[in-house]
Amino acid sequence: MPTLKRIFICGFCLLLLCVTAAQAETLMHIPSTSQYTVRKNGVIIDFGNASQGYVMIKHEHTTMKLRVRISMGATEYTYELNGQNIFEVFPLQMGNGTYRVQVLASKARNHYSLSASKTLDVKLADPHLPYLYPNQYVDFSESSKAVAKAAELCKGLETDREKFRAIYNFCSRRIIYNYQLALSPSREHRTDVDLVLEKRKGICIDYAALMACMLRSQGIPAQVVIGFADGVYHAWNKVFLDGKWYRCDPTYAATIGMAEVYEEERHY
Repeated sequence: MPTLKRIFICGFCLLLLCVTAAQAETLMHIPSTSQYTVRKNGVIIDFGNASQGYVMIKHEHTTMKLRVRISMGATEYTYELNGQNIFEVFPLQMGNGTYRVQVLASKARNHYSLSASKTLDVKLADPHLPYLYPNQYVDFSESSKAVAKAAELCKGLETDREKFRAIYNFCSRRIIYNYQLALSPSREHRTDVDLVLEKRKGICIDYAALMACMLRSQGIPAQVVIGFADGVYHAWNKVFLDGKWYRCDPTYAATIGMAEVYEEERHY
C-alpha cells in the first residue's frame, strides 16, 4: 500500500505535469468563433475576436468566385474566399483603428458585387497578436505536422533566439527550392505547410509560410512579408525577438544568399 508521502509526491508530480501542459498550450494561439457576427447573403463575418487581431469569414456552398477585402484608409488587402461553408481566418495587421471588412461575389465575369460588410473599430490587446494566430497565408492547426516538427526542433530550448535559430536552420537547410514551380509562379499560390514539410520542397512563399507557422506555434511573433528583393518579386519573414523585428530570408539562405535591397509590399 502506498504511503501518504508517496501519494503526496505522485499528486504533486501530476499537478506539475498539468501546469507544464497548460503552459505548452498557451504557446499556440488558436482562433475561435464567437457570438458576434454579421449574416447576409450566405456570408458570415465573425468579428468577435477583432481585439485578438483577426476575423473569421465563410460563405455557404457556392460556385461563385468570392473575395474578401479588408481596408483601413487607403491601405487595402484582398483575399480569395472559399465557397465551401468553411471558416477562414484573416488578419487585422494594420494596427489599431477603423477597419472595413467586405465580402464580394462574382455575378459576372470580372464583376464583383458586395454581399456583406462590417466596419470595426479595433483596439488590439497586443500589437503582435496578428502574427501569432494562423491565417489564410500561414495556415496551421494543433494537429499540423509542421507544428509537431517545430516542437521537436525546439525541445529543450529555453529562449526565443534558440528556437528561432533551430527553426531557421531547418527551413534554410532541409527544404529544397522548387525551381520547376518557380518557372510559373502565381500571386494566388496557397501554401500547405504540411505538404511542404513532407516534400521538403517549395518556393519562397512556402519557405516563409512554413517558417512563420513553426515560429508562431512556439509563441514567437512572425510575419510573412511579400515584396521585392533586389527587384525580384519575393517572400520572406520578419521575426520579433528581444523587443525588435528582424528580417530573415530562409529562401535566399537556402539558395543564393541575402539580397541587398528589400522593398515591402504586404505582410501577413
